[in-house]
Amino acid sequence: NAEYGQTFQHYFKQINLSIGWTIMLGNVSRRQHHVTKLLSHVLSVRSHTVRSDDLTEVGRFTRPKSSGNYSCGQLFIHKKLHYRGVVLFPWVTRVFNRNNKAFPSQFDVKLKAGDTEEVPELPRESYKTDICYQVLVDNRDSPNHKQGIMFLGTDQRKFYTIPGIDYILHDNLLPYEDTSPSQPIQHDLFPRFLEKKSGPGGVASYYSTDMLHKFHEDNFDRLRLKDVHVQTTAGIRVFVCTFYMGSKSEAPTDQHWWRYTIMIENLGDVAVQLRERTWCIYSENDYRETITGTGVVGQEPIIPVGGCFQYSSMINLRSPTGHMWGTYLFEREDKKLCNASIPPSLLESRGLST
Repeated sequence: NAEYGQTFQHYFKQINLSIGWTIMLGNVSRRQHHVTKLLSHVLSVRSHTVRSDDLTEVGRFTRPKSSGNYSCGQLFIHKKLHYRGVVLFPWVTRVFNRNNKAFPSQFDVKLKAGDTEEVPELPRESYKTDICYQVLVDNRDSPNHKQGIMFLGTDQRKFYTIPGIDYILHDNLLPYEDTSPSQPIQHDLFPRFLEKKSGPGGVASYYSTDMLHKFHEDNFDRLRLKDVHVQTTAGIRVFVCTFYMGSKSEAPTDQHWWRYTIMIENLGDVAVQLRERTWCIYSENDYRETITGTGVVGQEPIIPVGGCFQYSSMINLRSPTGHMWGTYLFEREDKKLCNASIPPSLLESRGLST
Protein backbone atom coordinates (compact mmCIF):
# COMPACT_ATOMS: atom_id res chain seq x y z
CA ASN A 1 0.00 0.00 0.00
CA ALA A 2 1.00 3.65 -0.18
CA GLU A 3 2.30 3.86 3.38
CA TYR A 4 4.41 0.74 2.89
CA GLY A 5 6.04 2.17 -0.22
CA GLN A 6 6.62 5.54 1.36
CA THR A 7 8.38 3.80 4.24
CA PHE A 8 10.93 2.29 1.86
CA GLN A 9 11.40 5.60 0.05
CA HIS A 10 12.17 7.22 3.41
CA TYR A 11 14.49 4.38 4.44
CA PHE A 12 16.63 4.56 1.30
CA LYS A 13 17.38 8.18 2.21
CA GLN A 14 18.03 7.60 5.89
CA ILE A 15 19.98 4.40 6.67
CA ASN A 16 21.26 2.97 3.39
CA LEU A 17 19.28 -0.23 3.02
CA SER A 18 20.36 -3.03 0.73
CA ILE A 19 17.42 -5.17 -0.30
CA GLY A 20 17.88 -8.59 -1.87
CA TRP A 21 15.38 -10.56 -3.94
CA THR A 22 12.56 -8.52 -5.39
CA ILE A 23 10.93 -5.21 -4.53
CA MET A 24 9.00 -3.58 -7.34
CA LEU A 25 8.00 0.06 -7.00
CA GLY A 26 5.24 1.34 -9.27
CA ASN A 27 2.89 4.25 -9.73
CA VAL A 28 5.64 6.65 -8.69
CA SER A 29 4.79 10.24 -7.86
CA ARG A 30 6.73 13.03 -6.18
CA ARG A 31 5.35 12.32 -2.72
CA GLN A 32 4.54 8.65 -2.62
CA HIS A 33 5.55 5.24 -3.89
CA HIS A 34 3.46 2.10 -4.07
CA VAL A 35 4.96 -1.31 -3.36
CA THR A 36 3.28 -3.60 -5.87
CA LYS A 37 5.20 -6.76 -5.11
CA LEU A 38 7.21 -7.93 -2.12
CA LEU A 39 8.93 -11.32 -2.02
CA SER A 40 11.06 -12.73 0.80
CA HIS A 41 14.01 -10.38 0.67
CA VAL A 42 17.09 -9.81 2.75
CA LEU A 43 17.36 -6.70 4.85
CA SER A 44 20.80 -5.23 5.48
CA VAL A 45 21.90 -2.04 7.20
CA ARG A 46 25.18 -0.21 7.38
CA SER A 47 26.77 -0.78 10.77
CA HIS A 48 27.37 2.45 12.69
CA THR A 49 30.60 1.04 14.17
CA VAL A 50 32.26 0.00 10.90
CA ARG A 51 33.92 2.62 8.72
CA SER A 52 34.19 0.46 5.61
CA ASP A 53 31.62 0.38 2.84
CA ASP A 54 30.63 -3.20 3.67
CA LEU A 55 27.01 -3.93 4.55
CA THR A 56 26.11 -6.19 7.43
CA GLU A 57 23.24 -8.59 6.92
CA VAL A 58 20.92 -8.60 9.91
CA GLY A 59 18.05 -10.78 8.73
CA ARG A 60 15.09 -11.33 6.46
CA PHE A 61 12.46 -8.64 6.44
CA THR A 62 8.90 -9.82 7.17
CA ARG A 63 5.59 -8.15 6.41
CA PRO A 64 4.37 -5.84 9.21
CA LYS A 65 1.24 -6.94 11.08
CA SER A 66 -1.90 -5.00 10.29
CA SER A 67 -3.68 -6.69 13.21
CA GLY A 68 -2.61 -8.55 16.31
CA ASN A 69 0.44 -7.96 18.50
CA TYR A 70 4.12 -8.69 18.06
CA SER A 71 5.46 -11.21 20.56
CA CYS A 72 8.34 -10.84 22.97
CA GLY A 73 11.56 -11.48 21.04
CA GLN A 74 10.41 -9.88 17.77
CA LEU A 75 13.33 -8.13 16.06
CA PHE A 76 12.62 -4.88 14.26
CA ILE A 77 13.90 -1.60 12.88
CA HIS A 78 12.19 1.60 14.02
CA LYS A 79 10.39 3.08 11.03
CA LYS A 80 11.07 6.69 12.10
CA LEU A 81 14.10 6.67 14.41
CA HIS A 82 15.95 3.98 12.39
CA TYR A 83 17.41 1.95 15.23
CA ARG A 84 17.50 -1.84 15.59
CA GLY A 85 15.72 -3.40 18.56
CA VAL A 86 13.78 -6.29 20.04
CA VAL A 87 10.33 -6.33 21.65
CA LEU A 88 10.25 -7.05 25.40
CA PHE A 89 6.52 -6.76 26.16
CA PRO A 90 3.44 -4.82 25.00
CA TRP A 91 1.18 -2.33 26.76
CA VAL A 92 -2.37 -1.43 25.81
CA THR A 93 -2.23 2.35 25.53
CA ARG A 94 -4.76 5.13 25.01
CA VAL A 95 -3.71 7.65 22.36
CA PHE A 96 -5.32 11.10 22.76
CA ASN A 97 -4.98 13.10 19.55
CA ARG A 98 -5.86 16.77 19.96
CA ASN A 99 -6.56 16.98 16.21
CA ASN A 100 -9.35 14.45 16.61
CA LYS A 101 -12.63 16.36 16.27
CA ALA A 102 -14.17 14.13 18.94
CA PHE A 103 -11.65 15.33 21.55
CA PRO A 104 -13.45 17.86 23.82
CA SER A 105 -11.70 21.21 23.48
CA GLN A 106 -12.84 22.26 26.95
CA PHE A 107 -10.64 19.55 28.46
CA ASP A 108 -7.46 21.50 27.62
CA VAL A 109 -9.09 24.88 28.26
CA LYS A 110 -10.03 23.90 31.81
CA LEU A 111 -6.65 22.27 32.51
CA LYS A 112 -4.72 25.35 31.39
CA ALA A 113 -6.96 27.57 33.51
CA GLY A 114 -6.40 25.37 36.55
CA ASP A 115 -10.08 24.44 36.79
CA THR A 116 -9.34 20.78 37.39
CA GLU A 117 -12.70 20.17 39.06
CA GLU A 118 -14.48 21.40 35.92
CA VAL A 119 -12.51 19.25 33.46
CA PRO A 120 -15.00 17.26 31.36
CA GLU A 121 -14.95 13.49 31.10
CA LEU A 122 -13.18 12.11 28.05
CA PRO A 123 -15.60 10.10 25.90
CA ARG A 124 -14.52 6.82 24.33
CA GLU A 125 -14.47 8.37 20.85
CA SER A 126 -11.91 10.98 22.02
CA TYR A 127 -9.07 8.45 21.97
CA LYS A 128 -8.00 5.29 20.21
CA THR A 129 -6.53 2.20 21.79
CA ASP A 130 -3.12 1.17 20.48
CA ILE A 131 -0.33 -1.23 21.39
CA CYS A 132 2.89 0.33 22.62
CA TYR A 133 5.90 -1.95 23.06
CA GLN A 134 8.72 -1.67 25.52
CA VAL A 135 11.84 -2.52 23.55
CA LEU A 136 15.57 -3.04 23.90
CA VAL A 137 17.68 -0.84 21.60
CA ASP A 138 20.88 -2.00 19.89
CA ASN A 139 23.95 -0.29 21.40
CA ARG A 140 25.41 0.21 17.91
CA ASP A 141 22.57 2.61 17.19
CA SER A 142 22.83 4.41 20.54
CA PRO A 143 24.71 7.44 19.13
CA ASN A 144 21.52 8.24 17.24
CA HIS A 145 19.13 7.22 19.98
CA LYS A 146 20.10 7.92 23.58
CA GLN A 147 17.03 6.63 25.36
CA GLY A 148 16.64 4.79 28.62
CA ILE A 149 14.34 4.37 31.59
CA MET A 150 14.98 6.02 34.93
CA PHE A 151 13.91 4.79 38.37
CA LEU A 152 13.88 6.25 41.84
CA GLY A 153 15.85 3.85 44.03
CA THR A 154 14.30 1.91 46.91
CA ASP A 155 16.04 4.25 49.37
CA GLN A 156 14.12 7.13 47.69
CA ARG A 157 17.30 9.18 47.48
CA LYS A 158 19.01 8.33 44.19
CA PHE A 159 17.91 7.85 40.61
CA TYR A 160 19.29 5.09 38.44
CA THR A 161 19.01 4.58 34.70
CA ILE A 162 18.83 1.53 32.46
CA PRO A 163 20.07 2.75 29.05
CA GLY A 164 18.84 1.44 25.73
CA ILE A 165 15.18 0.87 26.60
CA ASP A 166 12.45 2.66 24.69
CA TYR A 167 8.71 2.61 23.92
CA ILE A 168 7.40 2.30 20.37
CA LEU A 169 3.89 2.34 18.89
CA HIS A 170 2.81 -0.68 16.85
CA ASP A 171 2.85 1.00 13.43
CA ASN A 172 6.46 2.15 13.88
CA LEU A 173 7.88 -1.41 13.88
CA LEU A 174 9.44 -2.88 10.73
CA PRO A 175 9.86 -6.56 11.75
CA TYR A 176 12.52 -8.95 10.52
CA GLU A 177 13.71 -12.52 11.12
CA ASP A 178 17.19 -13.27 12.45
CA THR A 179 19.39 -15.20 10.01
CA SER A 180 22.74 -14.07 11.41
CA PRO A 181 24.94 -16.49 13.40
CA SER A 182 25.84 -13.75 15.88
CA GLN A 183 23.71 -12.09 18.54
CA PRO A 184 21.32 -9.79 16.61
CA ILE A 185 21.01 -7.02 19.20
CA GLN A 186 24.04 -5.76 21.05
CA HIS A 187 22.93 -4.87 24.57
CA ASP A 188 24.09 -6.23 27.94
CA LEU A 189 20.54 -7.22 28.86
CA PHE A 190 19.78 -9.12 25.65
CA PRO A 191 21.19 -12.53 26.77
CA ARG A 192 19.67 -12.02 30.25
CA PHE A 193 16.19 -11.11 29.05
CA LEU A 194 15.95 -13.38 25.99
CA GLU A 195 16.93 -16.94 25.07
CA LYS A 196 17.50 -18.23 21.55
CA LYS A 197 15.82 -21.17 19.85
CA SER A 198 16.85 -22.15 16.33
CA GLY A 199 14.18 -22.94 13.77
CA PRO A 200 14.05 -24.33 10.23
CA GLY A 201 15.99 -22.56 7.52
CA GLY A 202 18.47 -21.08 9.95
CA VAL A 203 15.88 -18.64 11.34
CA ALA A 204 16.27 -18.01 15.07
CA SER A 205 13.50 -17.06 17.51
CA TYR A 206 13.85 -15.45 20.92
CA TYR A 207 11.77 -15.98 24.06
CA SER A 208 11.55 -14.26 27.43
CA THR A 209 13.62 -15.51 30.36
CA ASP A 210 12.63 -15.73 34.02
CA MET A 211 14.73 -12.62 34.62
CA LEU A 212 12.62 -10.60 32.16
CA HIS A 213 9.40 -11.82 33.80
CA LYS A 214 10.70 -10.78 37.23
CA PHE A 215 11.85 -7.40 35.89
CA HIS A 216 8.36 -6.85 34.51
CA GLU A 217 6.57 -7.89 37.70
CA ASP A 218 8.85 -5.99 40.09
CA ASN A 219 8.63 -2.73 38.13
CA PHE A 220 5.12 -2.93 36.65
CA ASP A 221 3.92 0.48 37.89
CA ARG A 222 7.06 2.28 36.80
CA LEU A 223 7.19 0.64 33.36
CA ARG A 224 3.54 0.82 32.37
CA LEU A 225 2.58 3.31 29.68
CA LYS A 226 -1.12 4.16 29.93
CA ASP A 227 -1.55 7.26 27.80
CA VAL A 228 0.08 9.01 24.85
CA HIS A 229 -0.87 12.59 23.96
CA VAL A 230 -0.46 13.85 20.39
CA GLN A 231 -0.94 17.20 18.67
CA THR A 232 -0.02 18.53 15.23
CA THR A 233 0.55 22.25 14.72
CA ALA A 234 2.02 23.95 11.63
CA GLY A 235 3.23 20.63 10.25
CA ILE A 236 4.94 19.60 13.51
CA ARG A 237 3.58 16.54 15.32
CA VAL A 238 4.42 16.19 19.02
CA PHE A 239 4.00 12.94 20.99
CA VAL A 240 4.16 13.05 24.82
CA CYS A 241 4.15 10.18 27.32
CA THR A 242 4.79 10.36 31.06
CA PHE A 243 5.81 7.85 33.75
CA TYR A 244 5.59 8.19 37.52
CA MET A 245 8.91 7.38 39.22
CA GLY A 246 8.03 7.77 42.92
CA SER A 247 8.43 10.30 45.72
CA LYS A 248 11.33 11.57 47.81
CA SER A 249 10.75 12.60 51.41
CA GLU A 250 12.09 16.12 51.79
CA ALA A 251 11.00 18.88 54.16
CA PRO A 252 8.48 20.41 54.22
CA THR A 253 6.63 18.05 51.85
CA ASP A 254 7.37 15.06 49.63
CA GLN A 255 8.64 15.57 46.11
CA HIS A 256 6.93 13.50 43.42
CA TRP A 257 8.93 12.70 40.29
CA TRP A 258 7.94 11.85 36.73
CA ARG A 259 9.96 11.17 33.63
CA TYR A 260 8.60 12.08 30.24
CA THR A 261 9.53 11.22 26.66
CA ILE A 262 8.72 13.42 23.68
CA MET A 263 9.01 12.61 19.99
CA ILE A 264 8.82 15.49 17.48
CA GLU A 265 8.05 14.68 13.86
CA ASN A 266 8.39 17.09 10.95
CA LEU A 267 5.42 16.61 8.61
CA GLY A 268 6.03 19.88 6.76
CA ASP A 269 7.79 20.64 3.50
CA VAL A 270 10.93 22.34 4.89
CA ALA A 271 13.48 21.47 7.56
CA VAL A 272 13.02 23.08 10.99
CA GLN A 273 15.30 23.78 13.94
CA LEU A 274 14.02 23.76 17.51
CA ARG A 275 15.10 27.06 19.03
CA GLU A 276 13.12 27.46 22.24
CA ARG A 277 10.80 25.64 24.62
CA THR A 278 8.21 26.99 27.03
CA TRP A 279 6.64 24.75 29.68
CA CYS A 280 3.66 25.51 31.92
CA ILE A 281 3.48 23.24 34.95
CA TYR A 282 0.46 23.17 37.24
CA SER A 283 0.21 21.19 40.47
CA GLU A 284 -2.71 20.08 42.59
CA ASN A 285 -2.01 22.73 45.23
CA ASP A 286 -2.64 25.56 42.70
CA TYR A 287 1.05 26.21 42.13
CA ARG A 288 1.84 27.20 38.54
CA GLU A 289 5.29 27.62 37.02
CA THR A 290 6.37 28.75 33.55
CA ILE A 291 9.81 27.72 32.28
CA THR A 292 11.41 29.02 29.08
CA GLY A 293 14.77 27.94 27.73
CA THR A 294 16.91 27.44 24.65
CA GLY A 295 16.33 24.20 22.76
CA VAL A 296 15.86 20.93 24.67
CA VAL A 297 18.32 18.81 26.71
CA GLY A 298 21.20 21.07 25.67
CA GLN A 299 20.46 20.77 21.95
CA GLU A 300 18.83 22.79 19.19
CA PRO A 301 18.10 19.88 16.86
CA ILE A 302 17.52 20.30 13.14
CA ILE A 303 14.68 18.05 12.00
CA PRO A 304 14.58 17.38 8.24
CA VAL A 305 11.40 16.87 6.26
CA GLY A 306 9.96 13.51 7.33
CA GLY A 307 12.47 13.27 10.19
CA CYS A 308 12.03 12.84 13.94
CA PHE A 309 13.77 13.84 17.14
CA GLN A 310 13.16 12.17 20.50
CA TYR A 311 14.35 13.03 24.00
CA SER A 312 13.53 12.36 27.64
CA SER A 313 13.67 14.45 30.79
CA MET A 314 12.26 14.67 34.34
CA ILE A 315 9.88 16.86 36.31
CA ASN A 316 9.00 17.04 40.00
CA LEU A 317 6.04 18.44 41.96
CA ARG A 318 5.30 18.85 45.66
CA SER A 319 1.92 17.23 45.13
CA PRO A 320 0.94 13.75 43.88
CA THR A 321 -0.92 15.08 40.83
CA GLY A 322 -0.65 17.89 38.31
CA HIS A 323 -0.40 18.53 34.60
CA MET A 324 1.92 20.18 32.08
CA TRP A 325 1.75 21.64 28.60
CA GLY A 326 3.85 23.95 26.49
CA THR A 327 5.10 25.31 23.18
CA TYR A 328 8.14 24.81 20.96
CA LEU A 329 9.50 27.66 18.86
CA PHE A 330 10.95 26.48 15.54
CA GLU A 331 12.99 28.27 12.91
CA ARG A 332 12.16 27.01 9.43
CA GLU A 333 14.71 26.53 6.67
CA ASP A 334 13.32 29.66 5.02
CA LYS A 335 14.08 31.58 8.29
CA LYS A 336 10.42 31.99 9.23
CA LEU A 337 9.43 31.20 12.81
CA CYS A 338 6.56 28.94 13.85
CA ASN A 339 5.15 27.57 17.10
CA ALA A 340 4.13 23.98 17.80
CA SER A 341 1.93 23.05 20.75
CA ILE A 342 2.93 20.47 23.35
CA PRO A 343 -0.40 18.87 24.32
CA PRO A 344 -1.39 18.86 27.99
CA SER A 345 -0.44 15.70 29.85
CA LEU A 346 -1.69 14.60 33.24
CA LEU A 347 0.89 13.88 35.94
CA GLU A 348 -0.52 11.26 38.27
CA SER A 349 1.07 9.07 40.92
CA ARG A 350 0.53 5.36 41.25
CA GLY A 351 -2.78 4.25 42.66
CA LEU A 352 -4.67 7.27 41.32
CA SER A 353 -7.18 6.82 38.53
CA THR A 354 -6.76 8.50 35.15
